Amino acid sequence: MKSDVQGTDQGTTNGTIYSIRGVSYNVRCIGSGEPLLLIHGFTGSIAQWEPLAASLSRTYQLIMVDMLGHGSSDAPLQVERYSTFEVVEDLAELLQMLGHKQVHVLGYSMGGRIALSFAMQKRELVRSLIMESSSPGLASEEERLARTKSDQALAKRIEQQGIEWFADYWGKLPLFSSMLQLPEARQKQLHELRLRNRPFGLAQSLRGIGTGVQPSWWQQLDELMIPVLLIAGELDTKYCHIAKQMQGRLPQAQLEIVPGAGHNVHVEQPHLFDTIIKRFLDKKGMV
Repeated sequence: MKSDVQGTDQGTTNGTIYSIRGVSYNVRCIGSGEPLLLIHGFTGSIAQWEPLAASLSRTYQLIMVDMLGHGSSDAPLQVERYSTFEVVEDLAELLQMLGHKQVHVLGYSMGGRIALSFAMQKRELVRSLIMESSSPGLASEEERLARTKSDQALAKRIEQQGIEWFADYWGKLPLFSSMLQLPEARQKQLHELRLRNRPFGLAQSLRGIGTGVQPSWWQQLDELMIPVLLIAGELDTKYCHIAKQMQGRLPQAQLEIVPGAGHNVHVEQPHLFDTIIKRFLDKKGMV
């Protein structure tokens, strides 16, 4: 049954509010051409894509979405509402509302895992897939249980200690150490973006769609018969390794290891990232 999906301007500075299957999503659509759905990472928002939007929107119609618990989208009380299955259905409804039968999908980190799940579960809607610093999930049940326990503990700390503690904690993780090479003003800007998050929303997102509870697609990668671009920063050795493993299993995958970048390639090397994205889509004759 088709959900009630309507878009209304609620005064958000960076998008329009869409009511989708009982929750509200903040969505910004700009540009023209082939539609490109952008899915941010944990602690991110539509603002994450701003440095790239001006360039990419000259060629593509960008669909940028604040995921549940992030930005100006809802933070539902029910943790089940954040699940991968629910979010995939939400995105499919959104595309139907916007009139798109097929899109290219780009996801970063958590957004990359969501993007892969979307491509696996809604294959008829996805023309090509781009995953930045991401994975198909955790391969073993033991890994998933351990990560779920870790994510639940972090979610509790976020609620207890607040967003200022979390913003400091998250920014100091070894995964993001290469970000310290960015200009101080840019580091401050990224920190301020993290501070805009709501503790409850981030905690629920970890519980509902964290790495431990997201599906593992390792065994089904060979079924994904669309062009896939995998991007990883050379300084992010963990995700370089994962990307190489994925490339070996995906039928139509290419891998770009970006020099001088860590986990957050589109922030650390935005011009290279922009070039790589455009080159991939142009080669597929999709523009």
